[in-house]
Amino acid sequence: MVKRPRLGKILICAATLTVAAVNASAALTMTAAGTNLGFTLTRFVSDVGFNSSGCCGPLGVTVLPNGNVLVDVTNQSKNYVWPDADNQNLTTAISSVAFPAFPPAYATTGGFAWGSSGSNLVKFDNSGNVLATYPQSGVSITNGLWTNPVNGHLLAQGNGIWDITITGGVPTNFRLVVSGGSDGLSVSPDGVTVYTNEVKGYNILTGALTFPLVTVPSGDGTGVISSNTGLNGDIIGNGNDGNVYLIDIHNNNNLVIIASGGTRGDYTAADTNNGTLFLTQSNEIYRLSCGAGCSVGSTGNGAPRPVPTLSELALALLAVALIGSTALMIGRRNNEAV
Repeated sequence: MVKRPRLGKILICAATLTVAAVNASAALTMTAAGTNLGFTLTRFVSDVGFNSSGCCGPLGVTVLPNGNVLVDVTNQSKNYVWPDADNQNLTTAISSVAFPAFPPAYATTGGFAWGSSGSNLVKFDNSGNVLATYPQSGVSITNGLWTNPVNGHLLAQGNGIWDITITGGVPTNFRLVVSGGSDGLSVSPDGVTVYTNEVKGYNILTGALTFPLVTVPSGDGTGVISSNTGLNGDIIGNGNDGNVYLIDIHNNNNLVIIASGGTRGDYTAADTNNGTLFLTQSNEIYRLSCGAGCSVGSTGNGAPRPVPTLSELALALLAVALIGSTALMIGRRNNEAV
């Protein structure tokens, strides 16, 4: 297990912190079309120690209740936890624990992170340890998990799409939305529609098909845009072919390649801290931003907060420590003067 470094170690390294170089031979890069639409890409975690090619490196991703990010690194059979900052690698992880499960999909609601293990729903603590497993007769959960941002239910994909009610940190009801398998899913910001990788959209309450099939080549994870611009309601598709697609619902559902040159795109996850969308690849995890007044995969039209780098986080910790030390010294001097 990777131990959380003491504050003193972080402060010592803050001025000299460097991040290992990443492999640029298969770097996901914005296209001109993506840039013109206001999208930007940054690396969350680089490919150091991940799988070099093919499937699969990182898969399940979710923002934990404490704001850190839980990631399943499948080829290592481990759960890693990172602070929510860019330009990291395996050496900057807060912790890691064994988790030999495939294929894992993650989401967070009700004060806990959740995932799929085998065909069961599991609950994690903030270090990625399994707290409980919830087998349910007739229910298989494997290839997708997303939190409904309106009611906090989990939408899960396996032998169908399941709407799971979480009450008091425990699943209390599993309701079938629609039968049939798929891979990867997401929920619209209004909590009404669940989207599959194909891409199809189903009404969560009735199971009715409300968004017709729009084929994203090798499509996998998706994310729906919430925006006060013309992107509102458009859908992001992460492709196994190394491309990231935009489904332009305002223009006959046309497909636009907004990023290309990546490895094997798989799951996506909403970063609810700042309105960006995590995009997994074979070797690394990127984050996609759609700019001011826009978020991907989560609610809210406000401008996303800037994502700090790890160096910036370390400097912030240094500032907090210096303030605390100054206050302590002043307190001691006041006591000595009495």
